[in-house]
Amino acid sequence: MAHATQTAEDLVIEFFLRYSKAFQTLNPDAIPPFYHEPSLFISPQGITSLPTRSDVASFFRDLMSNLRAQDYRTSNFAGLRATSLSPNLAVVTGVGTWRRTDGSELRRFGLTYTLWGTGDAWEIAAAVVHDLILQPGIDAP
Repeated sequence: MAHATQTAEDLVIEFFLRYSKAFQTLNPDAIPPFYHEPSLFISPQGITSLPTRSDVASFFRDLMSNLRAQDYRTSNFAGLRATSLSPNLAVVTGVGTWRRTDGSELRRFGLTYTLWGTGDAWEIAAAVVHDLILQPGIDAP
């Protein structure tokens, strides 16, 4: 629920962190409500069109199965920033790190998520996860 002192950017970050908590459960059925129909997932492996929430669940089922096999435990973020582009369009950028149950690093990546919606009712329209090129002023998590 929005508070009077929260900015639009705060609400976008709050949404992204709720999405991240759902992701950390490794339950693919928890992810589709966060995605717009249709949406895109772009990574170094390619571009995946996700026309329906059922497609989102299927995509994340495979990804999460792979992460479970690699002993994934949590995601951490540094330099997480939201930018409002219009009342119904925002972008979240930052650096993410997936960690194993023993705390060791599994993967570090850059992220740019484009969100569609308003207030606290956001959905991911496009998720871009990319190889990390360290930038001055952004410490890795």
